[in-house]
Amino acid sequence: MTHAPNWRGSRRVLLTGGVILHDGTPVDQAVTHSDTPPVPTAMFINGHEIAWIGSAADAQRYLDDADEHVSLKGAVVTPGFVDAHVHATSTGLTLAGLDLTRANSLAEALALVEAAARSARGAPLLGHGWDETRWPEGRPPTSTEVDRASYGSLVYLSRIDVHSAVVSSALIAEVPAARELDGFGADGVMSRAAHHAYREVALRLIGAAQQEQAHRLTRSRAASLGIVSLHEMAGPAISSAQDLRSLLRLSEQEPGPLVYGYWGELAESGGVEQAMEIGAVGAAGDLFIDGAIGSRTACLRHAYLDSQDSAGAQYLTEEQVRDHVTACIGAGIQAGFHVIGDRATDVIMAAMTGAAALLGVDSVRLGRHRLEHAEMLDSAHIAEMSRLGMTASVQPMFDGLWGSEGGMYEQRLGAARAQSMNRFADLQTAGVLTAFGSDSPVTDLGPWQAVQAAVRHHQPGQQLSEQAAFAAHSRAGWRAVGDERSGTLAPGSPAHYAIWDIPADLTGAAPLPRALRTVVAGAVVHDTQEVGGR
Repeated sequence: MTHAPNWRGSRRVLLTGGVILHDGTPVDQAVTHSDTPPVPTAMFINGHEIAWIGSAADAQRYLDDADEHVSLKGAVVTPGFVDAHVHATSTGLTLAGLDLTRANSLAEALALVEAAARSARGAPLLGHGWDETRWPEGRPPTSTEVDRASYGSLVYLSRIDVHSAVVSSALIAEVPAARELDGFGADGVMSRAAHHAYREVALRLIGAAQQEQAHRLTRSRAASLGIVSLHEMAGPAISSAQDLRSLLRLSEQEPGPLVYGYWGELAESGGVEQAMEIGAVGAAGDLFIDGAIGSRTACLRHAYLDSQDSAGAQYLTEEQVRDHVTACIGAGIQAGFHVIGDRATDVIMAAMTGAAALLGVDSVRLGRHRLEHAEMLDSAHIAEMSRLGMTASVQPMFDGLWGSEGGMYEQRLGAARAQSMNRFADLQTAGVLTAFGSDSPVTDLGPWQAVQAAVRHHQPGQQLSEQAAFAAHSRAGWRAVGDERSGTLAPGSPAHYAIWDIPADLTGAAPLPRALRTVVAGAVVHDTQEVGGR
């Protein structure tokens, strides 16, 4: 699958005097070896495609043809990053508004709510990012506390994993029927079906202008980080069809990272037809089989360590999942699901095996059907994913933030289960296509941080090499949407690349690279003006 926006670049650009990492390897290329080919130092782009890569001496023949000659001054050029799991509206709202990831205590969170309420002057407040496992109080705010801090406003505050939220009394009053739903909390902390109901109402509070601003903010922020493509995870429980249509239209009309959309709705509810009408890659993405570990809604084989009366929530049956997969295969689009817990993974893998028995393994393999997150895979799951040609869309910063000794995973699950999570190396060894993303705003847009987290995984046996981690955050994201051409710097490939100020040093001893320029389909979508040109 290829993506041809209306705004593709038409200029001819010559880059010289840098390091062209045409294989995408994020290593310090100052070290060379006599038995390896010389690293290219120049690249010529003709419109939206790369035309040539080679040495500075050979680049002289392109000088007269170039509309712009960029002197890299030692800068490094790589394929651009792909973020394989984002939520653009929620990310943009967080960038522009009430960001509770900054709060280091319950008191700080309430102070941020109060400051936002004063600025909003009675308008509804949507905030994101509280994480009670990091706070000395060890608990989320209550609706009473939020009421007091917000002066009685309509308030929705999503947890860091976006699978539970705290809502104000005013918002509770807007959805009286939700009191009867699973997951309703009299203290204002909502999960499961109740959370979905309040989130739906909260998202309706966002006007078209605010939504468009959020989309632009997200794409701009991504471009500034060297991201050239985003996989948007939409669906009736987390955004809307109109939201996804607007974002895809913006991607076609305005320069920025290319957006590939996924629509998370079951076939039995019309999800396949809706996905195709919108122009989504698949009826996939955040189609929830379960929830999240932080909110204790990931579906587990055994109870949570810190809540022995609960093993999480299962939202879909094996039959529903199998029927959805077969419907997607029949329509020629991707299927895929949000799955985190080991019991939820049993459900999806049994359904995939069932679909293969009905339609044949080759028919299943063609779709590269996706599992989002896939944090609690066992070896049998991984082997079956490999056999069925599936894609693992994973988030290295989940391990980076919560996988340490004593971290949230260990608090919820205990050390033994926590140590067997996020098996990136095992997935790649088994030949499972593994694409990295952020799940922003659950974790920040930050591809170098994610690559570093994969290289420095808390379980040494799951650490990836720099080259493998970089490829998972670039080339693999394109393969996950069926694009076999993008993700490398080679003649004939689309001109999706980034220019960095320094080579990557992922040991933690030096700053991570900063994007000087980001280019998508030959069009400059971010530029610091720190590389020279004429």
